Amino acid sequence: MADKKDIKTLCENHWDDWKGDCSGFLKAVAADLGLTLTGDANALVGTMSGAPWSQLGTDKDKAVAYAGLGYLVVAGLKATPHGHVAIIMPGVSKPYPLAYWGRYGGSGRKNTALNYSWSHKDLASVQYYAIRP
Repeated sequence: MADKKDIKTLCENHWDDWKGDCSGFLKAVAADLGLTLTGDANALVGTMSGAPWSQLGTDKDKAVAYAGLGYLVVAGLKATPHGHVAIIMPGVSKPYPLAYWGRYGGSGRKNTALNYSWSHKDLASVQYYAIRP
């Protein structure tokens, strides 16, 4: 099992290479945890919506708690033409969890509040998913 420090370290290790691709970033971190993920962000959200992933709904407190227990926790939202995913860090969830993400066509952020990853309108719809590596 990876602990919270391991996941944060993996995010740091992969962020520079994948800061322009949220799905590539998630897949790289997941691969280092022994998890195989494929597809773009929309496909990844679809995959995480079923077993063996746990669906945490829109509960950001629960997402941060799971991250603190060593789970890989992902925030995700399908969208047209491109969805988006981000990896949640343990710690605080108020007002928003800290996360790492790449950004399609731009540059993502690292260890930054999740409200910078989605528009205010979309933020309330973001779903959280967890899996124990």
